[in-house]
Amino acid sequence: MVELAGRAVRRAAEGGRPVLCSWHAEVEPVDALALFAALGSEGFRFYWERPKDGFALAAAGVALRCRAEGPARFEAVGAEVEAVFGSAAGAGDAPPHLAGPFAVGGFSFFDEVDEAQWPGFSPAQLVFPAWSLACRAGRCAVTVSALAAPRPDALDTAVAELAAELARGFGRVRQALPEALHAPPGGTAAPAAPVILHHADGVAGHRQWVAMVRAALGEIRGGQLSKIVLARVADLAAARGFSHQAVLARLRGAYPNCFTFLVDPGGGRAFLGATPERLARFEGRSVRLGALAGTAPRGERADADELLARGLMESGKERAEHAYVVDAIVRAVAPLADAIARPDAPQLVKLNNVQHLYTPITLRLRERQSPFEVLRRLHPTPAVGGHPSQAACARIRACEDFDRGWYAAPVGWLNGRGEGEFAVALRSGTLQANRARLFAGSGIVAGSDAEAEYFETQLKLQPMLTALAFA
Repeated sequence: MVELAGRAVRRAAEGGRPVLCSWHAEVEPVDALALFAALGSEGFRFYWERPKDGFALAAAGVALRCRAEGPARFEAVGAEVEAVFGSAAGAGDAPPHLAGPFAVGGFSFFDEVDEAQWPGFSPAQLVFPAWSLACRAGRCAVTVSALAAPRPDALDTAVAELAAELARGFGRVRQALPEALHAPPGGTAAPAAPVILHHADGVAGHRQWVAMVRAALGEIRGGQLSKIVLARVADLAAARGFSHQAVLARLRGAYPNCFTFLVDPGGGRAFLGATPERLARFEGRSVRLGALAGTAPRGERADADELLARGLMESGKERAEHAYVVDAIVRAVAPLADAIARPDAPQLVKLNNVQHLYTPITLRLRERQSPFEVLRRLHPTPAVGGHPSQAACARIRACEDFDRGWYAAPVGWLNGRGEGEFAVALRSGTLQANRARLFAGSGIVAGSDAEAEYFETQLKLQPMLTALAFA
């Protein structure tokens, strides 16, 4: 590590700016969530897993935090993150696809955040964690990172201090590995179900929702909107605090096709969920996107489930809603792409409690196009905002009585090799001690029925309600 630290310190001194220094090493295969739990819950934390893909990423601590706000937040934080990757110094012995450093975090739905409702959640925030564990196909690697400050007058001291910091970080992770290797699934024994003392979403909430949807339908009939996605919240209070690890374990077990995630910026409130919607998967210049819109419940029997699926595929209203999303995504990314491919018709994605229409979209980026430009152009898709986007978002702000914060916005990770993945943070909620706020939305188009849309949001709340041991 001393040689690596020396390279980073000299690079920082020559450039006159801090340099990220990372050491990576392969470790025994371990449940990423178990190590995440073993290393504690203080400070910044991030978790990401899609069991279907066999990939998991756990991270905590802060080597460097990049933040931005305002309308240009994607470009601003993107430029900072790419500059960090461009100057970073790294070494070690681990498979390239598992070695860091990683930038992890996400963005808010709008370009500002109500700090009172979302403490610590900047409108754009990507963190280079102090440690991360990446696992894929039965192999795992740990990356520890620290910042080399420009200290041209004290090079030897700076090198020694940086090497020691890296060694301490790696030693702490190695020390936690035995506990994680022998931990029960999920890194913690699932506690007894919390006793919910309060669920603030009764008759008044239902009436407010119906009135809001009917007002939106009036604007659609008047031609101001083609589609708007309206969201609601369910506020819960329990007899005691929720276990983040237990909730994540339940979500990933129940929804292996979804992206289970957690972001905790260290302000005492964590944002987590299991979203079915990928926004973008980056593999160099190759990008995989997905359009997910149009929803139906699952049937209790195979014949009933097939009938519901057929109804979804043949519904003019649901197909029109889905087409809005597909066309908007293609239009948004077309200026960045050499080629775009998509099937002619959507397919079905079946989850435990709902099924959706889904269209995969692939593209090849033109040279020197940034993934952050892709994210900027995609967010918000009509699946979470509406169409036209600007009018829909203005209406959302006017009628929703809560701050969406990071709900329905991009969350994910990137590495320095042009690989990364971001999902749309749906089926999600915030947890703070014994309190939870859950989010669910529904797309309103011509022909929507307010009561049916309310039922759809109830279905979308079920993953988090069940994970919190309350249904």
